Amino acid sequence: MYQSLKRLDRNIWIRFLGETITGVMMFMIAPFLVLYYSDKLDSYVQVGVILATGPIMALIGSVVGGRLADLYGRKPVMMTAIVGDALALVGFAFADTFWPLLLLNAMLGLTNSLFHPAASAMVADVTEPEQLNEAFGLLRMGHNIGAAFGPLLGSAVLFLDRQYIFFAAAVVFGLYALVLAKFIRETLPETTEHETLSNQDVLRIFAQDRVFLVFIFAGIFISMGFAIVESMLPLFLRESLPTFTDRQNPFAYLLALNGIMVVLFQFPIASKLGQKPFGNVMLAGATVFGVGMMLLAVVPRLLYSLSTPYLMLVSVLLAVYAFYTLGEMIMSPVQQTFIAMIAPENMRGAYNGAASIQWLIGGVTAPLFASLFFNRGAGHVALLLVGIASCVSGLIYWQLGRKVRAAEAKQKTA
Repeated sequence: MYQSLKRLDRNIWIRFLGETITGVMMFMIAPFLVLYYSDKLDSYVQVGVILATGPIMALIGSVVGGRLADLYGRKPVMMTAIVGDALALVGFAFADTFWPLLLLNAMLGLTNSLFHPAASAMVADVTEPEQLNEAFGLLRMGHNIGAAFGPLLGSAVLFLDRQYIFFAAAVVFGLYALVLAKFIRETLPETTEHETLSNQDVLRIFAQDRVFLVFIFAGIFISMGFAIVESMLPLFLRESLPTFTDRQNPFAYLLALNGIMVVLFQFPIASKLGQKPFGNVMLAGATVFGVGMMLLAVVPRLLYSLSTPYLMLVSVLLAVYAFYTLGEMIMSPVQQTFIAMIAPENMRGAYNGAASIQWLIGGVTAPLFASLFFNRGAGHVALLLVGIASCVSGLIYWQLGRKVRAAEAKQKTA
């Protein structure tokens, strides 16, 4: 494993450190941003409108950022995104009315999403195919270090004026931009003018790439699973454990376990599965993920009905959530690796940007879908159905992997 780490390009390590530090700062702010909005505004409707701009601008930023990364290079897009994040954070320190906060939230959603397609394309540019899984696994580990420690740091500094927190985060992002400017090398593959694609050509290639379109379709159900568990699991647990107080809700323990597992085990798992067939790995990951969701729907209600002691109940739920997290860790790097493998060299940014569509669709539809069941006191049914759909996605990924391998074998014998 350590030899694999040594072979990774310097750009990957710079990104890992940046992903970790900026992740800590962003996760320090994100959980309390809604409280900041509610303190500044008179209406929760205004808060909801502001929050809704984030996913919309993220889709635009991902698609545009990916295309710009293919045209002008990975490095300038990544630097523009980080500088934009820093400026938006400075703006939050001064904004206290609806329209400035709306525009700044939209700006943060846009600039933050500009970064990732360019950065993912850069990983594919500098990494050998057999190490892609390890590279993406390492970066995901850095992201989750931020997710684990950021909220804790945010809780520790809440006594400070929030302006200072925004300024501190902006300074960190600004320093990261300087590091990118100094140490990251441009990795955009050289192309002739004849090889540069027009926007119409890019759209035509997407429309004709059935493998990529099926990949996005299958990913929608997986992204719905992520969105429901990450955003609504506390509500599921409240519904399943009706006499528990909010302080007794075990969601915080489950979230902490998820972060610890990803930090400790994501890279070894990604390294171990790097040479395995895509379809087989995704079938296993999606099945574990989906069954984990179904267990999260059923087990809390069952344990509550049996009057299980609190400590035992939490322990069993931790085991169930560890199973769910295992599926998540199996799938995440492999999905990014697959995009890198099927994308044409001169369209890596565009493919990474377009792939984000699955996360937007899933992120928007999942809460709406689940709310229909919550209104009937049956939120667990939504979790069960999305869990089943995630297992179906595994079968789609498996079939997709078979087709890709058959096409590769046919090319080799041609």
